[in-house]
Amino acid sequence: MARILMAWELGGGMGHVVPLSQLAQVLIDRGHHIDFVLRDLAGACDGLGRLAKHPQVRLWQAPIWTAQLQGQAPPCSYAELLFHAGYLDDRRLLSLVQAWRNLFEAIKPQLLLADHAPTAMLAARTQRAIATAVIGTGFFIPPALAPMPSFREWERVDPARLVQTEARALATCNAVLAQLDAAPLPALHQLIAADEQFLLTWPELDHYGSSRNGSPGQAVARYWGALPPVDQGGAAVWPDVAAGSSSLPEPAQRPRLFAYLKGEYGGVERVLQCLRDGPWLSLVHVTGLRPDMLQRFSHANLAFSKGPVAMAQVLAQAQAVLCHAGSGTVCTALQGGLPVVMLPMHAEQLLFARRVSEAQAGQYVLENELGRQLPAVLSRALTAGELRAGAQALAARHGATPAGAVAMQVALRCEVLMATSG
Repeated sequence: MARILMAWELGGGMGHVVPLSQLAQVLIDRGHHIDFVLRDLAGACDGLGRLAKHPQVRLWQAPIWTAQLQGQAPPCSYAELLFHAGYLDDRRLLSLVQAWRNLFEAIKPQLLLADHAPTAMLAARTQRAIATAVIGTGFFIPPALAPMPSFREWERVDPARLVQTEARALATCNAVLAQLDAAPLPALHQLIAADEQFLLTWPELDHYGSSRNGSPGQAVARYWGALPPVDQGGAAVWPDVAAGSSSLPEPAQRPRLFAYLKGEYGGVERVLQCLRDGPWLSLVHVTGLRPDMLQRFSHANLAFSKGPVAMAQVLAQAQAVLCHAGSGTVCTALQGGLPVVMLPMHAEQLLFARRVSEAQAGQYVLENELGRQLPAVLSRALTAGELRAGAQALAARHGATPAGAVAMQVALRCEVLMATSG
């Protein structure tokens, strides 16, 4: 059977590894071998689970850019994201491309499946015939436009800036390709052009929205859908409030909120205080939670989970989900018809939160508005109002896909690509 290289180069968290692992499991079950080339091997086992030690799996460290750019404005486009990955210096980018070429030579894959791995895609253009596919949410697969649009839609961005930064990134790519005797890219969006693009999202939640099909002659995007929740994690253990011990309604009558938070979020203490003091029952998983915070915010209304929680139980027992607008958590909640309250930490999450809000399936709160807005927004999400109706409408349109169907469809398409390549 075939050997498949699954690459993850840019971005953080397990939002890249977990989708790859879900697809890998289907392909392994069909007899294929998987080589994961990952940005973060130290944390990979959490996302891969038992696959990390599977006999048909090998793990490799991805070549990544580690230098930090100083004095740069926050990125507003895909080109400017590439600047933080080495695309300002063709000499150093060439070294990364050569490292990817060495991996291709050692692994000899029939298919490259890239999740936010542009340098792997650049290197693949210099290799022997190899099938390529890109996979991810809309943010990691921008529209095929020149220049690609700004993702900071809440700010005015000078169109000349988009043209200039894209031209510079394109020139760097083409300087590298020239040194390897490969054909130049006609436009930067060709960097992620592939035999297939697997947009693992729904049209309503595409980060780039209407920009996806906003150019004459542009190919119509195909949305493969969101992957189902990962069936792993501990039991959902809610706060145990003794009946009659509080002036609040009986526990069975109080709505339940599940929260998945990051300890590095600047407003995490204000959020936990809101949950502790609110009239809800909250089950909270915080990565990187400090011990003093666990002691300070533990309360009859609030229970902490030491590890990930089985989302199937959450979907059956909670009325809403609070998170940082990670697409995996949000789509899991929406597939179950639960509205989401989102606390975005960076531009990608804010862009995604805006799409969810436009779909009336959730609402976001910026860090500087936590004290003024969060209690009211949580109350709105936890009641049977328009946010719940919006989430249930999305679930009705997209949540009925059988578990594993999206991964199987992607896997079958991968097999077709490998059979017809070369």
